[in-house]
Amino acid sequence: MAAARVLIIGGGIGGLCAAIALGQRGIEPRVFEQADSLREVGAGLTVWTNAVKVLIGLGVAEAVIARASINERFQLRTWRGDVLNETRPGDLGRRFGAPSIIVHRAELLRELALALAPDVVCLGARCIGFEQHPDGVTARFANGSEHRGDVLIGADGLHSFVRAQLKGDSRTRYAGYTCWRALAEFESEALSPGLGFEAWGRGTRFAMHHCGPGRIFWYATRNAPEGAGDGPRGRKQDVLDTFSGWHEPIPSVISATDDAGILRNDIVDRKPIRNWGRDRVTLLGDAAHPMTPNFGQGACQAIEDAEALAGCLRGATDFSAALRFYEAGRRDRTAFVTNASRQVGAISQWENPLLCWLRNLITRTGLARSLTLKQFERMLAYELPDPVS
Repeated sequence: MAAARVLIIGGGIGGLCAAIALGQRGIEPRVFEQADSLREVGAGLTVWTNAVKVLIGLGVAEAVIARASINERFQLRTWRGDVLNETRPGDLGRRFGAPSIIVHRAELLRELALALAPDVVCLGARCIGFEQHPDGVTARFANGSEHRGDVLIGADGLHSFVRAQLKGDSRTRYAGYTCWRALAEFESEALSPGLGFEAWGRGTRFAMHHCGPGRIFWYATRNAPEGAGDGPRGRKQDVLDTFSGWHEPIPSVISATDDAGILRNDIVDRKPIRNWGRDRVTLLGDAAHPMTPNFGQGACQAIEDAEALAGCLRGATDFSAALRFYEAGRRDRTAFVTNASRQVGAISQWENPLLCWLRNLITRTGLARSLTLKQFERMLAYELPDPVS
């Protein structure tokens, strides 16, 4: 009996993880990426314990960790630098069997690509449609080619073409704030190895993490109208102006950052949906459940999706039933993370002085620390259920 063939639309982190996981189970994956090279637009990326455990199973964790920084301690601070709360992801990682790390997105993607045979990924392949048949699905591409498989997976990100054909166009939900992200060659005695933080202002936040030797990943947010552009003096100056007077090393790391390397995106997600796919087609990662980055779980949930999907397809003969089983197993988990992340982001972006004072006061309490720890545990201790063959 020939191996099942799965067409994966999208060569990002989720798509490549799915290809590796499927190949490990004797299923033939083919990845179709519209760009002419595999690349990730972005800067640093937190890969929490729950996702690193999957990377261990995929056989890529050791190489990824070698390029990353371990997330040992994480602090919530005021804009002046006073510590409100501290959690220890390092302790949780040792307890649950894998560290939490911060890695460059492009370096993670490169290690995933190296784990695949060269002929698995087809570049310059923009999907323009698909058709389902009683015994398979055919994907059509802008270059005139067609490919047929047993299953098609839409892993093509926030603006997924596959999702649009399945569900129709749907607007994203703007969270109310914009975000700058960047990497900087920077070292500071004020940020010891293994320590990361997020500092809160009024409608503004700034965070820093180590991201490999001598390198810092930072992100910053500000409440703003959707679609607002950069100021006349440029993106870097906007960030410097917004965070002028904040505690060190925040102004210093901004100054040390190349202006051209600062990315800016409005933060959006989509309301969770119950049905991701139809018949032999389903979605994965941001195509299924785009979420705000407040928990750093977007890529992690895509990685979990990949492992869950491969487990459900292993040995399957009824592919439609296997995909619905996959969706049912992932729906509540991803909806919880999406909704919790949006809620935490909204509170973190409060502008009202009284509400900010109250937020900071509560965050200092032992109860808040306990609740924060329980929330981390719920996300990091998660174990993918064994699928029923």
